Amino acid sequence: MTEQLLELWAAREAGGPSEHASLLYQLQTALAATAGRRSLRALMCLPNSLPDGGPARVAAERRLAHLVALGQRPEDIVAVVYDEEAGIAASDEFKACLLHELVLEGVAVPEYPALRSFGEALVTRRHPLGRLPLRLLPAERALRRPADAPRDWTWTLPPATVTAHGDRPELHVSAEMRGRGAAFDPVEVTVPEVAEAMGAAVRHWCEESNGTVAAQEFWCPSPVPADDFAAVFERLPLTPWPEEEQRARLRPATSGRVLRVLLTAAVRDPAYGSGMFGAYGRLAVWRTLGALVGTAPDAPVDDTALLVEQAHWFIADPASGWFHQVVWDLAVAVLRPGGQDIAVLAATDTD
Repeated sequence: MTEQLLELWAAREAGGPSEHASLLYQLQTALAATAGRRSLRALMCLPNSLPDGGPARVAAERRLAHLVALGQRPEDIVAVVYDEEAGIAASDEFKACLLHELVLEGVAVPEYPALRSFGEALVTRRHPLGRLPLRLLPAERALRRPADAPRDWTWTLPPATVTAHGDRPELHVSAEMRGRGAAFDPVEVTVPEVAEAMGAAVRHWCEESNGTVAAQEFWCPSPVPADDFAAVFERLPLTPWPEEEQRARLRPATSGRVLRVLLTAAVRDPAYGSGMFGAYGRLAVWRTLGALVGTAPDAPVDDTALLVEQAHWFIADPASGWFHQVVWDLAVAVLRPGGQDIAVLAATDTD
């Protein structure tokens, strides 16, 4: 099949632009999935046929990096792409995306000198992806492939479970909890810049599709015990759950579960448009997590990760008239370390 596609590509002058784009898509997919330096060399000769610039070029390079990391061996990638074999010309942006796609695939990037050196150069050049560690952090343990995982294992969640509650039971608010919760007086303190950062992982739902994002922050004069959070959550003036509607069901969640929900939302396509793919999806998620736990925009990811682990996380049922309830819905709440600050992110999209 790959040989036939290569022959068609060599004779592509006979077709129009749409036929060329479709053929290129098929050929990239086939070559990327065929492990080996021969396939990788052939694949790397194709980027000159990608769009010259703009969003189409960005999406094409990110997709190609994802495919290569998924289907090719790290040692072959290093030899062909990063050691710059003769005749191979990969852009620095493609290499940056590929490097961090490899991190998400669990590759021990620092053990390859060429990869480590390129990663260090991204930091020196202040490339956006230079903020990301060249390893999966302890807080990202939910992204690591289990030792006994099947070949097609992925950390991404099926669409039906992205909006589900996870494995933990629903929190039921008792009369006693409501009594204690009434003593708290949460005040909304949402800052537009922070709200924008909170929505980073789902911004493409709005920019490329029909999505809507609601990001809110609240402050309480005294710390809220995690066990009473559900009662306080009921009293928050949340945009996705108007007062006349029944309050959302809430479940506790691990930080790993929340990270997987957000990263799945970031890398997947919205109703219209393209997902961010792995490298920039991970970057967007750490920006979202940083805003949710209250770190500064320029805080190191490692510092944000520590607060993520210390916070109490919850997933809310996206069941209200605000949510489209098609496929693209999520609702996450966090009680920040210290117990006085609460952040809630909700997003929805439709076709």
